[in-house]
Amino acid sequence: MRVTVAAGAIVDAMIDRHDAVVEAMDDIRRIEAAAEPNRYTVEQIRDRLVELAANTHLFSLEDLTPPGPGQEANSVLYRLAEDPDHRFALYANASDGEVSTPAHNHTTWAVVVGVSGSELNRFYQQTDDGGIVESGQHLVEPGTGVAMLGDDLHSIHLELPAMNLHCYGLALEQLHDRRYYHNGSGEWRTFPASSNIVDARG
Repeated sequence: MRVTVAAGAIVDAMIDRHDAVVEAMDDIRRIEAAAEPNRYTVEQIRDRLVELAANTHLFSLEDLTPPGPGQEANSVLYRLAEDPDHRFALYANASDGEVSTPAHNHTTWAVVVGVSGSELNRFYQQTDDGGIVESGQHLVEPGTGVAMLGDDLHSIHLELPAMNLHCYGLALEQLHDRRYYHNGSGEWRTFPASSNIVDARG
């Protein structure tokens, strides 16, 4: 009987999550349609996603699980929304920790908000000689988030399991021109479009 109840609870959470995501993404489309994406509009999108992420029971690590033992990846992206033209893509990022990325851009607006755990975001400015210098930090935790335009540079760092929501103006599989800074060589390289994505819209 416990298994049946647990399965029913998961299905109920999936339905509630779908409805909450649809409502939030409708609001985000209206926010973006009101003005060309700029710092103010992406901060409005961030604030709306913080509201969505406050429903922590809809985005649990028990339901949207991080990678299991022995898997190469340290995190899994669950697709929660994406328009037919690949715009307005929302993902739940479930991480088991031990994640650190190089400084990179997105080529589209991007928002990250916290559901559980914490994720350190470092921000950078490009220097005249093509290098980077850190310009600030923000710890993404429940109730907080970061909002970025296409050319903004950041890196993310996690040590413990965490769940975050990531929203982009264009789906990650479509971002073929993202750049990241390779610390070892001091070169800018192309970030491959993401492929480790599980569809969780149903």
